[in-house]
Amino acid sequence: MSERTSTEIDWDGLLEEWDDEVERISSAESRFERAWFFIKDLSSHRLSIIGGVLLLGVAVIAIFAPQIAPYSPTAISATAVRAPPSIAHPMGTDSLGRDILSRVIFGTRIALMIAITSMGIAFVVGSLLGALAGYYGGWVDAIVRTAIDTTWAFPAIIMGLALASILEPDLTTVLIAIGLVFWGVFARLVRGEVLSLRELDFIKASEAIGLSDTKIIFKHLIPNAIIPAFVVVTLQMGNAIAVAASLSFLGLGVQPPTPSWGIMLSTGRQYITSAWWISVFPGLAIVLVIMSFNFLGEGLRDTIDPKLEDKR
Repeated sequence: MSERTSTEIDWDGLLEEWDDEVERISSAESRFERAWFFIKDLSSHRLSIIGGVLLLGVAVIAIFAPQIAPYSPTAISATAVRAPPSIAHPMGTDSLGRDILSRVIFGTRIALMIAITSMGIAFVVGSLLGALAGYYGGWVDAIVRTAIDTTWAFPAIIMGLALASILEPDLTTVLIAIGLVFWGVFARLVRGEVLSLRELDFIKASEAIGLSDTKIIFKHLIPNAIIPAFVVVTLQMGNAIAVAASLSFLGLGVQPPTPSWGIMLSTGRQYITSAWWISVFPGLAIVLVIMSFNFLGEGLRDTIDPKLEDKR
């Protein structure tokens, strides 16, 4: 038998090289099992459990707000102006006699809408531009990096104030402003991931067989590059709520009589010594939701990126 030429496949070496990968795949043969392993690992983080349970409760309150709230959030009562917390009004009333508890409950809808929608805008825009910058490089990368640096040169609240002051203050303006403020976070993250991925063999092979840039970017690069960005989405949702509340507090966000937590803080600040409940309860709601997003994001970060596990 003739000796094996150098062009023949070294099956033994190939088997040894992929042994770990085969073991990993065989231990999670279905997506359901992999999802179960992920949830099991995430459940080991106590703070993430607390954050997830709190956010689930907030979501339930937002969905069933009309059934849960004891009063209409805009109903005015001349006989219950700045009434302190009582059985009839557990969180008291504001300067117009509106029930604080009902307004806080309906405010969860505004808060979650802002967090999910604005971060969705930032995630989509940032991921797309970051992928294009990382894959093409050159002048495309230069333009995107300049835009990111320009956005990051100013604090988020300053950028939000500038955009909200140019546009008409309303909920749509807040969503757009926050989305434009935070898109650079995702663009920079995805760009860095794409810069690493585009040098791998499977991307080189895709280019060699003639796959279009569109297929390479959307089928191979973005799906592999956005996984770390999901963690950042959760962490940034709390920041989005804080920025939205700040804009509403300054009169450049959601406008009255919409039950926004920022508006409630703004209207209650002049009564902080005589009717503290007007500002305290919506302020506590803001803190609670932001902490919940941060707790859940910390758990997701440690689960998705095991390299950070020893930093817990």
